Amino acid sequence: MQVHRERERIRSAGAELAFVGNGTPAFARAFAEDYRLEVPLYVDPSRQTYRALGMARPRILSFVSPRLLAAVARALRGGFMQGAIRGDALQLGGVLVVGRDGRVAFRHLSRDAGDHPLVGDVVAAAEQVGKAA
Repeated sequence: MQVHRERERIRSAGAELAFVGNGTPAFARAFAEDYRLEVPLYVDPSRQTYRALGMARPRILSFVSPRLLAAVARALRGGFMQGAIRGDALQLGGVLVVGRDGRVAFRHLSRDAGDHPLVGDVVAAAEQVGKAA
């Protein structure tokens, strides 16, 4: 998912984009450099944030699924290659859009490694949050 490429639309809606990874600060710096991220990037090596948000850490066998294989094929067709794995490779993520009042306006918890929401849905939720602010 390339939501960081929509940062200006998100910011113009009055929202901000941030990432949370489960690796170390050094891994986060390398990730930000590799992907040329210009957004806040936080780390939680303990994965407490992930657990609090209900983000899964599935068994390794769940990584062999038709959905995941289809996602890998889409990524390869799009020119994306898996780089070095940093942090907990089994920890699944998600996307949240949270208003200044703490209300979650959008929540997508990944069911497998290739499960990402549509960027347009994330941007639309950010725009709605921005209008409500």
